[in-house]
Amino acid sequence: MGGQAEGDTESELDSELVFHVLAAERLMAVGDFEDALGHYLTAARLGEDIELARQSVRVAMRVSDWERMAEAATLWGELAQEPDAGREFLILARINAGDPELAAELLAESINRAEDAREAWREAVVLLGAADEESRALAVLDALVDTVGEEAVAGHVLESRSFLMWQLGRGEEALRLALLAVDSGGGRDSLVWAAQLAAAEDDLGMALELYRRARENYPDDAALGMAEAEVLRQLERTDEAISLLGSLTPDSEVLYTLGTFLVREDRMDEAAEVWSDLAEIEAPDDPLQHAFLAGFLAELLDFDEQALGWYEQVQSGPNVNRSLLRRGIIVGDNGDLLTARNLLRSVRLGDERDLSEQSLLVEADLLRESERADEAVDLLTDALRERPASVALLYSRAICAVESDDLELAEQDFRRILQLEGENAMALNALGYTLTDRTDRHGEAYRLIRRAYELEPESPAILDSMGWVYYRQGQPEKALPYLERALEGEESSEIAAHLIEVLWVLNRRDEARDLLTEYQSIFPEDPFLTETGARLGID
Repeated sequence: MGGQAEGDTESELDSELVFHVLAAERLMAVGDFEDALGHYLTAARLGEDIELARQSVRVAMRVSDWERMAEAATLWGELAQEPDAGREFLILARINAGDPELAAELLAESINRAEDAREAWREAVVLLGAADEESRALAVLDALVDTVGEEAVAGHVLESRSFLMWQLGRGEEALRLALLAVDSGGGRDSLVWAAQLAAAEDDLGMALELYRRARENYPDDAALGMAEAEVLRQLERTDEAISLLGSLTPDSEVLYTLGTFLVREDRMDEAAEVWSDLAEIEAPDDPLQHAFLAGFLAELLDFDEQALGWYEQVQSGPNVNRSLLRRGIIVGDNGDLLTARNLLRSVRLGDERDLSEQSLLVEADLLRESERADEAVDLLTDALRERPASVALLYSRAICAVESDDLELAEQDFRRILQLEGENAMALNALGYTLTDRTDRHGEAYRLIRRAYELEPESPAILDSMGWVYYRQGQPEKALPYLERALEGEESSEIAAHLIEVLWVLNRRDEARDLLTEYQSIFPEDPFLTETGARLGID
């Protein structure tokens, strides 16, 4: 009889547990998260279920129910029987519940038992940065300093306040505190943090000084040398940056950085020598990272075969999908569309959302360039079902739709982008140019392009559109200076074709012929130049 009663009790408990879980799921499905939370919490207690406790935490955070979030996080920790289980959520709940003393006590416990106090303070401030109100984050930090008391290192406190100010979007205050932390005896990491903030605030001179102070104490630190070189590059002191990089111990990262700087300066022969040194490093500290860097620098140098060989060595680790993407680009550019598409699809099997989107954009471009724009539109349409607000996917589909003569879809996508980002100069210009080039809606096109021009007056693409819309409106004399400026900014066959046509119409035909000859030598058999020359009857 006793066994029967115990079995009945367990059965009743199981039924009650199932009832609360199903009730929570039904309520979640209709958007009643508050009531769903109550059922999840009850189920977590009944079943002593860690996953249900975690789900309760997630739902409580979603509805900003800080008291029940604290309750659920406490239950999570008790069930896991681990000191840190659910702890950060418990702390966040106490912060947002307006209980700075209790939140500070919990943070102080973590700091006091940490091996790296500076890192523990940084982790504490990351949590404070997630507070729903700035005043609560600041109150907890003050309480934390009081709680830790004399054990608090001045530099750690100042740097933590600096980091919190940066998270709160107060860059100048963050830099001021970071410099105080440096003056209070902060070491390498404090100097680096202050330098990073100075660079973020566009004070590159101060950033350079701080990196150099750090290197005085750590002359063999390659990471500091590369950071200093990057600041020199931003200051347009590239020769000094290259010289500095050349003085550092030539490991994978240093040689890669040096090679990219040389490529930017179009010193390709020197960059190729650096790549050879990089490729010949034996037993690098991180072989997979080394292989990726060697592949990327080879790609920058147009050493496609060597780049593919290095990328193929990256079979695991954080760069595996990036390597697949780069291989897809190289193979596609060399005409093997089938292999390229298979590689790009492999990228999308991973869970890196940004790389997945890049692979879609690359595949669409390859299809469009292979005169298969309809397939590109289909590919992007499928992708947009999952990511309907992706500006990059919308823009790419619009461009492919233009190629497919589906101007209605193209206009729809461009206007959707402008709903999402009203000041998107690229979309304004693309829509304006499409209306200019493919319709007679020139007045509307002009207004769109003019808005884009006001946003980015030096963009060659927008200058080209300004010139082209004036020409299509029958004002070639107004078109000319815009097209000339556009071609000065970018050596483009399409811009050149537009300028040739305007020069021809303005009866400056010798100049038009000379420009056509010049650009046909740069872009032989280019369709823009060929069509323009044939239509105008230029010999």
